[in-house]
Amino acid sequence: MSKQPTDSPARVLVVDDDVRYGEWLRHHLDVLCPHTSVSLLNRSEFELWCTTFSGRECDLVLLAATFGSSPDDPQSQGLSLLRRLRAQPVTPGVIALAEDGNELTAVRALHLGALDYLPKRLLTPERLNNAVRLGLRRVERRVAR
Repeated sequence: MSKQPTDSPARVLVVDDDVRYGEWLRHHLDVLCPHTSVSLLNRSEFELWCTTFSGRECDLVLLAATFGSSPDDPQSQGLSLLRRLRAQPVTPGVIALAEDGNELTAVRALHLGALDYLPKRLLTPERLNNAVRLGLRRVERRVAR
């Protein structure tokens, strides 16, 4: 991201029910993106947050959730949350971190507005860094329009 240290930090919201994994994400974001403010919510807190979101609270959401075996899978919490975010007048950028899923759910997540879709089991600090930096750049370009 091209922000200078004197600019306000990019605000990233990590959503995950696995506290240890959420802390792993926060730690790596703090190290890899030191000019980023990171908050951590579980899914219940995130659902409540969605009801009060005004568009100014965060720049990027890392949404760790189940994405199911197909776009129509009722167990797909991730796609439901993406639909809910998409219904908002202003939405932050979203990177989907899939606990499961496949190519069909990845395509559906991207159609619902996710900037990227990454399987949790394949996520490394380097992939996290690349996804967040690219996501923040895309959000920055969208805001500049």
